[in-house]
Order: sequence, then structure tokens, then C-alpha cells
Amino acid sequence: MIRIDWTTGVIGSEPSSVRTLDQMEGVFAASVGNRNDVVYEIFGTAGEVNGPPKLLYATTVLHPGQVEGEYFMTRGHFHTNPERGELVFTLSGEGALILMDRNRNTWMEPMLEGGIHDIDGAHAHRVANTGNVPLIFLVAWMSDCGHDYESIKAKGFSLRLFSERGLV
Repeated sequence: MIRIDWTTGVIGSEPSSVRTLDQMEGVFAASVGNRNDVVYEIFGTAGEVNGPPKLLYATTVLHPGQVEGEYFMTRGHFHTNPERGELVFTLSGEGALILMDRNRNTWMEPMLEGGIHDIDGAHAHRVANTGNVPLIFLVAWMSDCGHDYESIKAKGFSLRLFSERGLV
């Protein structure tokens, strides 16, 4: 049996992935320089699994912070299989789910404790922490959804979320 700590978002004991600012150069509008602040940690299953499709899950602990006014956020991705969506359950904190279609139309949905978001598999998505405490959310997806981070890395999202200017 695997256990989750609903307060901290930790599944198991060690994160399966940790992203620091210096690993996210190019994600933010401004250069991150040589800052190595932890932006987010992922706990639980990760990646695609060989064999028949399987339901996967993980929690993300997205820390508060900014890079020249732009909120700390996840890298964001499209699914390579647009028929496979994703569910996001906000456990604590506050933030924004930022979504973008293939025509680069971008919009935001607020993330608040207890909120559930059903993400269409055709939309790119990333999460920003707009609060002063960690934003903790649980995600469930099918193993055959496929993750396309490269499209986002190459072109980014068409809008960005800043603390003073909002979505620009």
C-alpha cells in the first residue's frame, strides 16, 4: 500500500523529481541566472509505463516565489495523445492553472483548496503558485497520454502570469 500525507502532499518519502530555477532557464520571461531555488517537487508515479494503459498519479508541491514578478510555475506540456486528459485536485494553497490550445489561445482557471480541474487532453497546461505558501495538488492521468514538453520549451505559452500585471 502506498500512502499520501494530505497535509504535505508527500507520497512515499522521496520526490520522484525536483526542479530548480537553474534547470528552468528559458521558462520564465527573465533570465533566472544561477539561482538554484527549488521551484517544485513531484511525489508519486511519473512518466509513461510500458504495456497496457494504466492510471498514474502524483502530487506536486509548487513553492512560492517569483522571477522578476513572474510567479514560480511548472514547465507545462501538451499531451501527445489528445484523447487523454488529466485531473487536478488542489489540496492546499492557491494558484492558477494556465491552459493553451494548439491555436495558442490561452486562459487561466484559479486553483483553490478543494478545487478539481478536468483538463482536456488537447490543451497544454502549466500551474503557477500565486500565493505565499506551497501550492499542493494531486494529478491523475493515463500512462499512454504522452508528454510533449518540447513544443512548450520551443514556443512557450502565448501569455504569462505576473504578480502585478496579471495574465499578459
